[in-house]
This record gives sequence, structure tokens and C-alpha cells, in this order.
Amino acid sequence: MNSTRAAMRAALILLSLLAATPSGAHSFPATAPLLKTNLVQGYPPCTAANTMTSSGRPACLSTDELDTNCLFGSKGFGLLMARIDRSNINVNLTLRGLEPSCEGRILAPAFTVRTTTDDCPKEHCTVVDYELTASSCLVKKGKCAVKTAIPTGYPAGAGSEMTLVSCGVKDGDRTAFTCGIMVK
Repeated sequence: MNSTRAAMRAALILLSLLAATPSGAHSFPATAPLLKTNLVQGYPPCTAANTMTSSGRPACLSTDELDTNCLFGSKGFGLLMARIDRSNINVNLTLRGLEPSCEGRILAPAFTVRTTTDDCPKEHCTVVDYELTASSCLVKKGKCAVKTAIPTGYPAGAGSEMTLVSCGVKDGDRTAFTCGIMVK
């Protein structure tokens, strides 16, 4: 008799939990508040391979940077951090050791995102990819730094996951630097 009561109690608890969970909600991690990445020079994709690497990977010869007007110098580096704070993305950008051709240029952190959110009328949805751009900085003496906040456009608690399709730094309509790692 006690085992029957325990089984019924367990079934009632399970049913109440299932009833309390919205049917349209999507699965997402408990936390993912920080992005911290280095920046590398931006290059276009190789779409018509005309050579191979020593390890046999198809490649393209002579690809120029996406933005030949603003490059890292030999000791240049860049760091981009983004942290979620309720419904804002707090962005910190640091660039140092930029070539003299960058002087006077206006650079801005930029993210192309794909958002899946519970902020839809009936159930979760995925929004068409879009770009978020932060405040900009003026390059002086080979340096540029930005500390700003970008509104996400979604209320806190909406369960909105922003997948980064691309991230980097824009020089007008060109991508000067992209999020990446350097193998030396």
C-alpha cells in the first residue's frame, strides 16, 4: 500500500512539474554571460582554391586583408570582451600597436547574431541574423579603446540565446579585425 502511495505521489509531482513548464520554451544553458576573444586581421573567405597547404588543405593564394587601410603593426594586438547585464551587452574593446595608416580612423565593435528567444507570441523562435554595433573610437597613436553598452532588444528573463555568426571591429563598412586566434 505504501509503495502505491509513493508511486502516485511521484506521478503527481512529475505531472505538476510538466504542467509548470511552458510547452514552447526552448532548452538553453544555465549561464553564458561572457565572451572574451582576441582579434586578428580580417581576411575574405577562400571561395576558389588555387593551392594547398603543406598539410593538404585547399587554399587561395594572395588574399588581401578585408581592410587594407587599417592593419596591426608587428607588435599589435586586440582584445574584445562582451558581458551580458540584464538586457544589455557591455562591450570592452582594446586595440594597440596599429599601423600608422590607421591614424584618425573610426573603429567600432560589431557582432552579427542569430537569436533564439522565448520572446515570441506562441513559442520560441529564431530571429533573422542581424548586426549589433557599439559606440566607436578614434585611432590615436596606434591605439583605440571603447567601453560601451549595446541594448539586446530583448527583456531580461526572455531566454534569448545570441549565437555569434561573426564578431570583430568595423572600419566604416569594412571589417578590419575579426575574433580569432593566432597560431605561431
